[in-house]
Amino acid sequence: MMRSGFWLMIAALVGLNAAAQAQTGKPVVDPTLCRALARHQPAPDVAYKPGVDVKGRPVAPADLPGSAGTMATPPIDIPLTIDLARRMGVRLPGGGLPTDTVIGRMTLDGGRLLLNGQPLGGTSEAELIALCRGR
Repeated sequence: MMRSGFWLMIAALVGLNAAAQAQTGKPVVDPTLCRALARHQPAPDVAYKPGVDVKGRPVAPADLPGSAGTMATPPIDIPLTIDLARRMGVRLPGGGLPTDTVIGRMTLDGGRLLLNGQPLGGTSEAELIALCRGR
């Protein structure tokens, strides 16, 4: 989820080629980003089952009484820059913007992935996949 959300964010920010969009009137998505959005469909028998090992034998639970459990983590805020996109291997059209220009902010807050305060995934990801299929 996190990996596909990150690629979705990159595609939404820098994967759309503005020059091609101006010529055709619709967004153009880099094929490398489309390949990164391939969905993984795990087999149903690989889901976690508490109290059972890999072979179906009963085991003692790992969450013992008095264990701390999970702690809340503070939101993680990542400024998205042109340099970050280049480091991720995203091909960008030439331009005169400095590499430290912040083009957006991605935030991971309690398991939710946000781009400039808007949630990513779900319909946003589905729309990008539809763009990839239609190219």
